[in-house]
Amino acid sequence: MFPISFCIQLSFLILLLINDSQQTLDPAEPRIAIIGAGISGTSAAYFLSKTPGLNPKIDVYSKDPVGGRMATINIQGYDFETGGSILHPRNRYMKQFAEQFGFKQKKGISGKFGLYDGSGFVYSEGDWNVLNVASLLWRYGFSLVKVNTLIGDMLNQFERIYNVQDDGYAFSNVVDLLSAMDPSFNLMLERTLEEGLKQVGISSLFIDELANAIMRVNYGQSTDAHQFVGSVSLAGAETGLWSLRGGNKKIPHALLNASRANFHDEEVEAIHLNTDGRFSLRFKENDEMPSYDAVILATPITNDTSSFGFENFPRQFHFPGRYHQTICTMVQGEVNHKTFGFADASSVIDDIFTINRTLFFNSLARNYPVDMDDGEGDAPPVWKVFSNEPLTKEELNILFSSINETYTIHWKAYPEYDGTISSGNFTLHPGLYHINTLEFAASAMEMGVIGARNVAMLAASHLGVDIQDRKAQSFHIEL
Repeated sequence: MFPISFCIQLSFLILLLINDSQQTLDPAEPRIAIIGAGISGTSAAYFLSKTPGLNPKIDVYSKDPVGGRMATINIQGYDFETGGSILHPRNRYMKQFAEQFGFKQKKGISGKFGLYDGSGFVYSEGDWNVLNVASLLWRYGFSLVKVNTLIGDMLNQFERIYNVQDDGYAFSNVVDLLSAMDPSFNLMLERTLEEGLKQVGISSLFIDELANAIMRVNYGQSTDAHQFVGSVSLAGAETGLWSLRGGNKKIPHALLNASRANFHDEEVEAIHLNTDGRFSLRFKENDEMPSYDAVILATPITNDTSSFGFENFPRQFHFPGRYHQTICTMVQGEVNHKTFGFADASSVIDDIFTINRTLFFNSLARNYPVDMDDGEGDAPPVWKVFSNEPLTKEELNILFSSINETYTIHWKAYPEYDGTISSGNFTLHPGLYHINTLEFAASAMEMGVIGARNVAMLAASHLGVDIQDRKAQSFHIEL
């Protein structure tokens, strides 16, 4: 046991080191730490760097590569998307980022899709678009038109957030942010997608087949998920979806570079609240404890994703919920056409979505390299399989008649939308913020940017910037 005098001296030394590091902080150049380098963290760095009157020094920390869940993998010399791969045409921030940085959109192929129940296809597209539309209407009736109208109305309400943020309004919790779009959005968190669709007269057949298939491919879950995320999922099945030539991860890389933030390949183990209200970071493999005026968490924090420590805060933080495991299996090979009842390999359709919750895979889709338009060049046939558990050799042999290469990526891709609602607070403590709490409403790239801009304004306001001053919002003009 150490003598008491030694412990007192050691405590005094630690306090001296912390206070000494705090004395280097310059209020004219506030120091901000961002933990996480995905789309949320890098866009937060960008928005902060473009806030007039702030002039921040930003450090971004991440043990994972820049881009986070926006990632690619190389197969036989070609890069393929493994993470966030599609963007909606009404995703204003992502679209404007792409335009600002001069990135080109990748031209996709409108491939055929089918709904598979494990024994056969309940619906499959053919070569004639008119007949495809007629077949869908015949099977799902007016429900198809109703859902299209519902999603269109929701997107109109969703887009209000852009003007709200342009006007400098920020929100300390998710409930208030969603209410700024439309108060009905919070009610959608309280009922399942199935319940919400049935309330407006959508048929059980549409819900069990088409809506369920879309939820399985987009979130690995079912229509038991809440209606808000389910509606976001349905919007992700509309036409006009796009991606970036070269990979969507180019956007977070460009945002980080434009922000001039310093990137550190470090794992943050704990955040310590100092006596003067600032924060110190403690690292897993580094003894330094740098101090900051504000800290932004841009990474999932739940019991199954993080073991973050919060030291010396006046209250304990609770992060309920868990993240859903999605297995992305990339296969360079040939689909087993006999499994799906096709005449030969050339007859296999591009997208196979499953509607049976007991099946071992959620979807099987043809993928094309990010560096070329779909169908261009002589790239090898590569397929992406989404499942909730790793595929066994036997299961792979059911799906594929020949396999040259297989790559498996384990993602904690999005929350489990099982009715567990996160605390929903962006502001954990004055100067300490969490972007990813918004994911429990819906996880999507655009949602990450919306959350990042909200938190960037909260942090700027905390640091003395009048965020409703039009001059302080000049960065939105550059978007």
